[in-house]
Amino acid sequence: MDGDCMALVYEYMQEGTLQDKLTNNARPPTWKQRIRIAYESALGTKTLDNLENTCTTIWLEYLHKACNPPLIHRDVKTSNILLNANLEAKIADFGLSRAFNNDVSSHVSTAIVGTPGYLDPEYYSSYQLSEKSDVFSFGVVLLEIITGQPPIIGGPEGGHVTNWVSQRLSRGDIESIIDPRMYGQYDINSVWKVTDLARKCTENSSANRPTMNLVVMELKESLDLEISTERTRSGSTTNTYPHNYSRNDNFVSDVSQNSAFEMAYMGGPAPGPSAR
Repeated sequence: MDGDCMALVYEYMQEGTLQDKLTNNARPPTWKQRIRIAYESALGTKTLDNLENTCTTIWLEYLHKACNPPLIHRDVKTSNILLNANLEAKIADFGLSRAFNNDVSSHVSTAIVGTPGYLDPEYYSSYQLSEKSDVFSFGVVLLEIITGQPPIIGGPEGGHVTNWVSQRLSRGDIESIIDPRMYGQYDINSVWKVTDLARKCTENSSANRPTMNLVVMELKESLDLEISTERTRSGSTTNTYPHNYSRNDNFVSDVSQNSAFEMAYMGGPAPGPSAR
């Protein structure tokens, strides 16, 4: 602090942002690294006894459940997830965060702000912000982690990544959505589990989305699956579809419903979000 001027000083994060890492074709992250980054972004550390430390290491679940009052980040995206030299993740940029009293209401009315592609369509259409708005944005981040695609995909077959994924999964074609730069080095059950989780997070209705606590639990299970497979992985990997996931039943796209929210996804006109 210098006189009346105050500065917010962040720890230096050598590996930049998750967005940088996902677009780095020279060194794309492995599947285990991707899930670990997602898990740490959702949870951080479980050590809650030192508030000074936890304020910089506990993230989405902590903001929603442990802060008093609870906080909604409002701008969860890959460029706001910072990585240190060990690829440990921390969420940054709380300039749009908003407190709410969950003892009184599960949402708060507010002007729309955020980043096109990550905006909760329910928040966009109703101005009703809730912790599930962060869950939606985090679901988009998960889809980026799986696919290596940005939230808005260009080209004739582009559009929002949620629709891009839905169209392929409706044909049971999960291999076509997985980032090819991982070269098949992943546990397919782990990928299915994270994909299913990401789609639940990006449900149009916030009531159908999981809490961050459930997201953390699912990501931990997915990470454990990948770690177990990595220990036994031989030189070649055979990927099979898991028996507990239908190739079509659970992933039929409701394209008409998704299209109704395309303006929110793409950052369209009125009600006019303030993009950052």
